[in-house]
Amino acid sequence: MKPLTDHETTETILWTVLFEQSGDAMVVFRQDGSVYRANQRYVDMLGYTLEEVGSLHVWDWDVQFSKQKLQEMLLAADNSSAHFDTRHRRKDGIITDAEVSTNGALYKGENLIFCIVRDTTERKYTEERLRQNKELLERIASQVPGALYQYRIAPDGTRSFPYFSEGFAELGGLAQEELSGTAVDDIMSRILPEDAADIERKAQTSAQNLSHFHAEFRIRHNDGSIRWIECRSTPEKETDGSIIWTGILLDITQRIQAEEQVRIMAITDGLTGINNRQEFDRLLEHEIERASRYHTPLSLLMYDLDHFKQVNDRYGHNTGDTALKTVTSLVNNNIRGIDVHGRWGGEEFMVLLPQTGLNTAKDVAEKLRQAIAAHQFNKLGSITASFGVVEFAPHEKAKSLAQRVDEALYRAKELGRNRVEV
Repeated sequence: MKPLTDHETTETILWTVLFEQSGDAMVVFRQDGSVYRANQRYVDMLGYTLEEVGSLHVWDWDVQFSKQKLQEMLLAADNSSAHFDTRHRRKDGIITDAEVSTNGALYKGENLIFCIVRDTTERKYTEERLRQNKELLERIASQVPGALYQYRIAPDGTRSFPYFSEGFAELGGLAQEELSGTAVDDIMSRILPEDAADIERKAQTSAQNLSHFHAEFRIRHNDGSIRWIECRSTPEKETDGSIIWTGILLDITQRIQAEEQVRIMAITDGLTGINNRQEFDRLLEHEIERASRYHTPLSLLMYDLDHFKQVNDRYGHNTGDTALKTVTSLVNNNIRGIDVHGRWGGEEFMVLLPQTGLNTAKDVAEKLRQAIAAHQFNKLGSITASFGVVEFAPHEKAKSLAQRVDEALYRAKELGRNRVEV
């Protein structure tokens, strides 16, 4: 055997270093598609031996491209690089994904194509699973009546939304492109200022204790309306010290409105729309307590429509009901916003006047009596009312105050009706 020259020895070493000791699968093709040289990693990836690969052509295992296409690619290869994905059939028939980087070069008078090949089957599988999981999450999120989200506070205080579902934009009436994973101002600024402080306080507590976060707050929608949002989330501490909350946002505007309607119905007289007796009793107790604490005057009016039974008997209850609603409206229009108007029962009504002494209260009662007497009621003409007026006495109870005003009203009735008695 002819001994190797120094040049040939150096070349052999270079091929060995470049090929056999490389961490990548490597192969060199001739322009006719045959293998000029391949390293062990490449043949292992295909499941062949070096001898078997040496007798094959690239189209014997590449299933991504046709033989004609591969021939065109080989002939077109020059000293510029190319990068593409392909698929290989192993000797055992298993199809694998591969990422190929190529570069043509003239070597010893022959045009060769040098290739670095990476098996991307596992990566492609992982990417596909991630894609499927993302699609599944998006499908689930699209069925949630609200929005799924993640919110992060970094150790340096930077805040961001790493994830939010499409419903997030809908909650605030935002366009999807208006939202950013790092800029939170467009989102957080929509929370009403009077609710923002409570949210921040709860967030800090949740971060410190890693406790469940729950808050109900108001936001201003893009259409200008106010929406109620319920937020529930669970925090986790990340390795860098960040706190990230994963949770759900729900639009609870309809629920809040329904609850408010139920509350109003519970405290409101169904006919006249003013406070019912139960709610008036509560407010009376409250105002008495406040008047006692701050030593301020408090007066109470009670009025009753004169001969109202005759109205119901002669014209029917529908006409009587209309008259009651008209009277309460007249009174509402002639008292202050801080005054409390309530139906005591039947055609008897109370008006509570905070920070008002007896003389002023008597003037208010007279004003109301005149307003009722001057009004012309449909079908009925004129209706009059009698008024009793009392002022709260120190240490007096609500029951005593109500009894005294009832007695004053009774005197007004006894003395001829359509009058004010104190």
